[in-house]
Amino acid sequence: MVHLSSLLFKSYHGGYIVIRLALAGHQQANRPFYRIVAAYNKRARDGKYIEQLGTYDPLPNVYNEKLVSFNFDRIKYWIGCGAHPTKPVSKLLGLAGFFPLHPMTITEAERQRAQTQPIAAGPEDDRQDGQKGAEA
Repeated sequence: MVHLSSLLFKSYHGGYIVIRLALAGHQQANRPFYRIVAAYNKRARDGKYIEQLGTYDPLPNVYNEKLVSFNFDRIKYWIGCGAHPTKPVSKLLGLAGFFPLHPMTITEAERQRAQTQPIAAGPEDDRQDGQKGAEA
């Protein structure tokens, strides 16, 4: 059903997607905060939108958590109408379990894991080699 409605939208509107699910900035100085919105494709990022579908707070709180909220029922509705999520929204929906994980999310996690493991394992290996050499 999703693919059929997307094709109908493209044929009605000259071959381009009309509605997108995107992050819209919230007007606050030195404090990033985003709304997840359904908006027309030609509108500005912080411009007028059709409906707010959730929020995203990228700054970690006291417990080192980045807070995200979604209205999954309305997101399903808009995707059924042919709306396409932008890459940041796709990543957030993937982390929430709504979509499959975005490939770059997996790649970034592997890079961070590779950077932290040699640092933790490096000094311990040197100490063990030094102790083995002194005993021999």
